[in-house]
Amino acid sequence: MSIDSGNTPVRPIGRIRSIDALRGLAATMVMLHHYLFSYEGRIGPHVDRVPSFAAGHFGVELFFILSGFVIAGTLGRTPSLGDYAVRRVARLYPAFLVCSGVTLGIFALGGPNPVGITPGAALAGLTMLSSLIRVPPIDPSHWTLTYEVAFYALAALALIHRGPATDPGLRLERICAGWLAAAFVGTLVLPVRTLQVVVLLNLPFALLFVIGAMLARLAAGALTPLGLGALAAVFGFTALGPAVDYGGVGTGFYVLLVLGFAGTVLAAATGRLPWLGCAPLVFLGAISYPLYLVHQILGYAIIRALEAGGWSSGSAILAAVLASVGLATVIRYAVETPGQRAIRRAFDRTRSSVPDTAEPARS
Repeated sequence: MSIDSGNTPVRPIGRIRSIDALRGLAATMVMLHHYLFSYEGRIGPHVDRVPSFAAGHFGVELFFILSGFVIAGTLGRTPSLGDYAVRRVARLYPAFLVCSGVTLGIFALGGPNPVGITPGAALAGLTMLSSLIRVPPIDPSHWTLTYEVAFYALAALALIHRGPATDPGLRLERICAGWLAAAFVGTLVLPVRTLQVVVLLNLPFALLFVIGAMLARLAAGALTPLGLGALAAVFGFTALGPAVDYGGVGTGFYVLLVLGFAGTVLAAATGRLPWLGCAPLVFLGAISYPLYLVHQILGYAIIRALEAGGWSSGSAILAAVLASVGLATVIRYAVETPGQRAIRRAFDRTRSSVPDTAEPARS
């Protein structure tokens, strides 16, 4: 790892199994938080509540850092803006549509609907922009997708007018530096209600995506002084900036938590955590996206039904975990993977069928 001047060719970062494993751990953290802690406030009391999982929702922070890392690492391997857009759609939508259908099916059968999703809200939720248009997402866990899509759109700017000698990662550093500045100023001058709508200026999430993106540059040996400054500014903003809601915890705790996550991601990316390559964690990483999307309402419905039938809380929660992991596995291999391939093949066919209308060079 080193700081680059910005003129060195950058090797693209390939898929890293340990990064996938961290995604699996993040999804598991969020799932256990919902089943062991959040369920009581949303659906009904457990016999045995587990307060130690109150902080499990910070798995979302790890998810955002990982998303920034992965997107920054893929830019150098993406030949065009069109390829990038298709890959993002293929990555997000097949599993999302099926998981949303599962949740809506549970609602139709009288299952728990903690935020009262209406047909109109469900249609709006299919855009993945619920947090932007201020309607509840189909499944409560889906609120993060708006921020994912916003970051994907911002990162796409690095591929516009891309030339043969242009490093999109370097462009992303500049974009992230400008984004941080805008988010910080927005936090100072705009009311919180406005920031909730202008998702790109929501400072806590901007910080996390930028951390991930700059860590990818650092792991590739390509981080420039500008990127290093952006990374330092992240923690400066967090520690010394305006008061921001960091998930109900103090600023000091949040800074340490994010530092820990950042260090873990960097260590995983540089091969310093080989245990993350073990088969169970790699498997959890493979199913992490559908597991995150499908677990909450499905699990709540299972827990409520089984506890009403006399099951102990522990047994009901274990059944919910197994059902969520099982369904996520089916979605991953029966829907997500073939869906991604089908979308990419359709794009490739469309692109190959378009005649090259470029005018030949004049001599």
